[in-house]
Amino acid sequence: MRHFTQETPALSGETQNGNAFTARCSHSQTRFWLLDQLRPGDPSLHVAARWRIAGRLDAEILVRSFRHLLDRHEALRTAIVGDGGRPVQRIAGTVALPFSEIDLSGLPGDRLGEARTIADAEAGKPFDLARAPLMRVTLLRLGRGDSLLLVTAHHSVCDGWSMVVLAREFFAIYAALIRGQQPSLAPPPLHYADFAEWEVSPAMAEAAERDLAFWARSLRDLTPFELPPDHPRRAGRERRFAAETRRLPAELGERMEACARAHGATPFVLACTVLLGLLGARSGRRDIAIGTQVLGRDEIELEGVVGTFVNTLVLRVESGEGETHFAERLAATRRTILEACDHALAPFDRVVQALAPCRDGLRPPLVSINVRMRPTAETPHAAGPAEGEAPIHLVDLDYAASGSFFDLDLELAPSASGWCLTCEYDAGLYEAQTVAGLLADFERSACAAVGVRLPDPAPWTGRVGRPAAETAPAPETTNAGIEPEAAREAGGAPDALLPAVRAIWREMLGRPDLSDDEDFFAVGGHSLLAARVVARIEAETGRRVPLWSFFEAGTVARLCALLGGEAAAGMRHRSLQDAPPEAAGRSGFTAIHHAAADQELYRTLAEALGTDQPFATLQLESRVPRQEDTLERLASAYRAAIDAAQPQGPIRLVGFCRSGVLAFEIARQFAQAGRNVAVVVLIDCWEPSYFRRLAPAAKRRAAAAYRRGRLAALVRHVRRDGAGYLASRAHLWLRSNRAWRGLRRGLHRAGLASANPEEAFWQVTDDLDALALAYEPRPHPGPVLIVRSESVPVGPALDPMLGWSAYAGNGETVSVPGFGHEGAFSPAGCRVMAAKISLMACR
Repeated sequence: MRHFTQETPALSGETQNGNAFTARCSHSQTRFWLLDQLRPGDPSLHVAARWRIAGRLDAEILVRSFRHLLDRHEALRTAIVGDGGRPVQRIAGTVALPFSEIDLSGLPGDRLGEARTIADAEAGKPFDLARAPLMRVTLLRLGRGDSLLLVTAHHSVCDGWSMVVLAREFFAIYAALIRGQQPSLAPPPLHYADFAEWEVSPAMAEAAERDLAFWARSLRDLTPFELPPDHPRRAGRERRFAAETRRLPAELGERMEACARAHGATPFVLACTVLLGLLGARSGRRDIAIGTQVLGRDEIELEGVVGTFVNTLVLRVESGEGETHFAERLAATRRTILEACDHALAPFDRVVQALAPCRDGLRPPLVSINVRMRPTAETPHAAGPAEGEAPIHLVDLDYAASGSFFDLDLELAPSASGWCLTCEYDAGLYEAQTVAGLLADFERSACAAVGVRLPDPAPWTGRVGRPAAETAPAPETTNAGIEPEAAREAGGAPDALLPAVRAIWREMLGRPDLSDDEDFFAVGGHSLLAARVVARIEAETGRRVPLWSFFEAGTVARLCALLGGEAAAGMRHRSLQDAPPEAAGRSGFTAIHHAAADQELYRTLAEALGTDQPFATLQLESRVPRQEDTLERLASAYRAAIDAAQPQGPIRLVGFCRSGVLAFEIARQFAQAGRNVAVVVLIDCWEPSYFRRLAPAAKRRAAAAYRRGRLAALVRHVRRDGAGYLASRAHLWLRSNRAWRGLRRGLHRAGLASANPEEAFWQVTDDLDALALAYEPRPHPGPVLIVRSESVPVGPALDPMLGWSAYAGNGETVSVPGFGHEGAFSPAGCRVMAAKISLMACR
């Protein structure tokens, strides 16, 4: 570093009129120049700081202070120009400061809002890299003693830490000038051109090559990670950026810092661990790579130099099977970050070139998600001009959202009042609610990691009119809330019918000890035997027994109750998760489904949620009862069954496809009745009236986007599974087609075809479809999670919440991996769903 304090040999032909000279560009400057050549005026190449200043600010002294800064720092007098196809720094002796002042103090209404609008516009104004200075200053006066100073610079001459340096020095210079004194800051020991020269020295080049070899090894076979976007990537699209912000509670920030210290880590390491775990939970992937930036100022002499020093590093964490505890993941993340920082001399562009990833022009190279910590430093106050007058001081140093190189760029800004999370995102790919949900999930994950609980919702104390002390643990298998013994005591099953049915079942199953509550299929029964049992019951009792009612009932007691008219038809609880004894009576999940054959679909999700979460299905196993001629009435019957099985505790509902509509209405009715609905999860479930509600033009666009999305999904499936997938789809369409099923029923009656074993399933589906299409949803205030599998079309014309945005004000959405309509229930998809549900439960 002693080389920096000596005269640096200049490039040939560097002297220009005695007032300017040229110098080599650093790696970062070369990169920014190239990006500007590709996208001239791109605002994502700007550093747009907003200094909130309290106290009476003198504009003349302010300008003089910035002129001193221009004289102190060569980077602020630098232009980047092309010279034979390569960029060079052209450093001027003197430059004029672009300055403007806008007085908003007399503006009625929201002055701060107007100031932010101006700040965003200032952040987006382009720079001409060939003309110095690549910085401008705008003073916005909000009121007496309240100002917003906009300091915007191009990234080729400034970075985030440089803004901290400028703020610190500005207040020191202003303090001297306002008193009529000359500033006494020591001249900087180095200038940015010294660093650029040193960066290409042989010793540094050799060290950079060693670091490059490290990255080639550690990132070998890397599959770039991205969160599934709400809208598809399109070639030639204009990148549009927006930002979402979330402030964490002060207690959480304090606990995160304390937890990091206790594990020998920094708050940034802990935050990265939380984010990586969250991304893994959302995607189901164990190998995740994100980006971050290092200041690039390892030497103390560089701390006060203004310029661009940052370099992007790739943090690749592969979580092992055994790393189940947060402390283990924290240690793994710490090792990854330390290794990355130890090899930070290789420029990111060189790493990309060495790895030669597939570049389609639609995605950032290597990483699409970035996380960084905002640099902060103590800024001295400036004294007032006269005794008794308050000094000016920096209230806040914030940055405008001017865009990013990444799809999602998360910035963490610790402060005494709590951490602030800001995520700049590509608004052409992601919806605001998706990003807001990601930030909310980060907070919940951090709370879970460091043992801080978010405020719980008001506890539910029982149904209206029911004392909270009345508790009844849900049995493993119940049917619409009707207990067999209670039904018999009430006379629900005729005495003459019950012994006859019991005797027939025991004989046909060969089980003389069969109890009235044992399930027919669980003890060895099958469909053909069920038909024979039904025939025997009809012959010996003279009672008409529809086969569907036998499948629906499953037990002697239940069948007798149904035949006696004492039990509501169509619903049955079945436990999929045997919770441990300590979880007895605990509120669990109820999955709504409409076909007995599909109850196993939820088992993978139940297992992913964990054995401590009771999980049951409530299924419609027969034709929709005629008295339930609206979806609202059917939902009311389901609600009564859930109420009987779970009289207390929060309600958690899950619904797939058509049954998701039913689950939503059940949740709405529960909430209206005063029950606490913790969450309702709708999996691949479109709101049935979504397309009908759209205006004609929007409907045409949405329909076209839907067809394109379905076609794209079909192409993906064919590429993966071959032409056999087309045959399977055609077969499914034929099986579900009403006309074909009607023809088959006619052939069966004529004795020309066998009965359709799936007829009951498709008739139930048809009935539920009809009810759903006639259903007019009403808003539900509780948490709603919309799950989208890869089969669901996405596009700018389609609601990423599948039409539920108008009715689920507290809704969130998540995309899960998995091919096909039922692909959401793949192991990876269920892990993502379970993690997201668990995060929502932390609220």
